[in-house]
Amino acid sequence: MENHIKYLAILLMVLGMTACQGVQFRTNLTPSYVVDAYEASKVVEYSVEEVYNHDSQMIGDVNASYCQTINTPPPVYSKVVDNLKFQVQQIGGNGIVVMECTKEDPFAACIARLECRALAYEVKFS
Repeated sequence: MENHIKYLAILLMVLGMTACQGVQFRTNLTPSYVVDAYEASKVVEYSVEEVYNHDSQMIGDVNASYCQTINTPPPVYSKVVDNLKFQVQQIGGNGIVVMECTKEDPFAACIARLECRALAYEVKFS
């Protein structure tokens, strides 16, 4: 009886190892996307009052929007702000103050549209 269990275990192990042959995984995570997301995560979101309590300098303004079409998920505030943070990081900032976000239902070819405007800051920590 023990030999049957050993043979069954070996057979299952061989089948398990060969069953996944040729399986491919595809993802949109490229090395540059991961680095960009990490760099953008260094950008801190502040309120207007908070940014003035630090040694900071405004370096520009940024805009981002998201359009929901038929086959896409609805707009999410955090995703639009992540896009803003990425833009701030690209121009050398490390702080952001979101000034306004507007949501429009429907808008042109969009089922829903979320647009946000923010100010980019360089915040110095001493």
